[in-house]
Amino acid sequence: MRRARPPVVRRSRLRQFINNELGTFTLEASLVFPVILICTVTLLFVGMFAYQHVFVGQLARSAAEKLAFTWTNSHKDISTGSYNPQETDGLYWRLTQDNVSDLFGLLLGRSGASIALPTNEANGLVEKKLARAAVLLPTGVTGTASYANYLLDHRVEVTVNKSFIMPSILSRWMHTTQTESKAVVHVIDSIELIRTTDLTRTYLPTLVGRISTEKAKAALVDPVKSDLSGPSVSIQSERQASSYLRSLVGGTEVVRTTASGKSRKIDALDARGIGHQAFYSLTEAQLRTEQLPKDVELLEHDPTVKGIVWHFFKKDASGKGMPTVAFRKELERKGIVVVIHN
Repeated sequence: MRRARPPVVRRSRLRQFINNELGTFTLEASLVFPVILICTVTLLFVGMFAYQHVFVGQLARSAAEKLAFTWTNSHKDISTGSYNPQETDGLYWRLTQDNVSDLFGLLLGRSGASIALPTNEANGLVEKKLARAAVLLPTGVTGTASYANYLLDHRVEVTVNKSFIMPSILSRWMHTTQTESKAVVHVIDSIELIRTTDLTRTYLPTLVGRISTEKAKAALVDPVKSDLSGPSVSIQSERQASSYLRSLVGGTEVVRTTASGKSRKIDALDARGIGHQAFYSLTEAQLRTEQLPKDVELLEHDPTVKGIVWHFFKKDASGKGMPTVAFRKELERKGIVVVIHN
């Protein structure tokens, strides 16, 4: 028959087991490491989520600012703002195609025009302008663009969304599966503001009582584009182009001496001190080496010349001889405005 061990022996071995430190590191690591791993992965996803939120926020702000900057002409390039001066939205688009009725929508609690981005369906001038923002959004990014016209306050609002892949437990914890950001930018139409202020201050008191309602409505008919271009003029030479330019801007032909002592003939210097140059047959190499340095010196050192505009006249429909995009950008950097005549 087996004898039972004394209680003193059992307590001694239990005390030795408790006081023994062998394997404690492995045991502690097996308990702590999963917690550290979960915290690290969580911080990683939170950081990625924060970065993506900032990214879509920058996209929304950039799209809204560029839409507001190019709002006055739908033909403007959405990224650079450049456009052909002959391409416009019509003379009265602000009255007929700019959602003026949104002012009544504000009183009734309704918003203005809105479209989804990207989209291939756009009806009306306002939606076509908003749809241009789609080219600014990278693949996988969606959103909405809206415009509201409250007469004195014109707003462009862009909302951008981008899905974010994360573990389901984190998505439940953060209550979202995508990042979203919204930007609101006010459209500043300084030219129209000055024009409207001047019209209100000077012309309206004169017109009151002198024109009927029917005649006023008839005067707001948008003219045909061909009427805006004026009579057709055929340019066949550099001299003819210079003569036409003087009659167009009301300028006179003058000769100025540059700071380096060279003589420079200005085809048409108007009353505001703007020098207009006509080009019909000169090559780009001749313009860059002979004409450009003289005009740059006039802009920098001649106080009577407030600006320089280069007018290029096309020889034929192909547009051969017109300045390249790189040369036009070079001229703009040096302060010279370029106008192309068909």
